[in-house]
Amino acid sequence: MRKLSSVFAFLLLTTFVAACDPGSTSKTRPVHCEVLVDAPEKAENADKIVGRARFNCDTPGAEKLTLKMQLQRKDGDQWHTVTTVTHTVKGMDTHASGWDHQSRTVELRCTLGTFRTVIDWTRVSRGDTTGDNLQSGNSPNPCHL
Repeated sequence: MRKLSSVFAFLLLTTFVAACDPGSTSKTRPVHCEVLVDAPEKAENADKIVGRARFNCDTPGAEKLTLKMQLQRKDGDQWHTVTTVTHTVKGMDTHASGWDHQSRTVELRCTLGTFRTVIDWTRVSRGDTTGDNLQSGNSPNPCHL
């Protein structure tokens, strides 16, 4: 009887753990995507300012994740876009294992000024579309720190 109770407890526990696995998604519910934005910084081994978007979608990935990225420079009290790029990522390319993230960048040749990264992102999954606008913190003269 004790062995049967142990087996039942094990099966119950594994069922609850599998149901709470954040990396899996039901076959009808849209996948969840996390998108993060990093402040611009100087590129390693290059004379460039780089703004980065980091993202990770649940398995099996989004049908399409679109990242419209901008580097903006502050001019007085106003922000002006100085360069843009759009990245479209699909399927398992939107997924990373564990706590890891995929990333995409927007770049500009080094110059003086205060910069920020702005991202408009959209995720399409199982008939559902969602998105957001994200702004990084300010980065004064990222190439001259």
